[in-house]
Amino acid sequence: MADMRNLWWAAGRMAFALSTGEQATVRWHHALRASATLLEPTWPKHYSAGPFTHALPTVALLLYARPLDQDPEEVSVDELVVALTPSPGDATDASLEHTVRDGLTQHGHDLEDDSPLSALFRQLTTRHPPLAYTATGVELSSADNWPGGTMMEESARWAAHSLAHHHISANSRT
Repeated sequence: MADMRNLWWAAGRMAFALSTGEQATVRWHHALRASATLLEPTWPKHYSAGPFTHALPTVALLLYARPLDQDPEEVSVDELVVALTPSPGDATDASLEHTVRDGLTQHGHDLEDDSPLSALFRQLTTRHPPLAYTATGVELSSADNWPGGTMMEESARWAAHSLAHHHISANSRT
């Protein structure tokens, strides 16, 4: 139960107002609610850290960045899994990061400003080098190794796998 409260608490903290107007703020809140609703059944029950912690904002940004005529709360699990799964050999122009970046700029967001949404996007898309050792030189276990890349890539991989392999039918939304 506490794990679910943590998920919804995180969603509430990210429910900031957007500078692009009331409609954009409402859409962002709907995207956060949809993200938390979709991820809730798959949310880990006994872990406090990992790629899942960034899945909530990654999925919310993807849902928010959809074309304006597509409601963020009306996406199917199947559509979401496809959008989160990288295609092998795909050019980087078709990556999740580019899809979200393009959608955000089409919605009027300046991703170079200091708005909370821009800061969140930059946090998730900053590239990090691989990590196999602690700062003191101790080798990390294979479970704790970081392969390098972005938080968005890693959390999308986790979310796609979790949603695709969860006991809930991939065709349902609840």
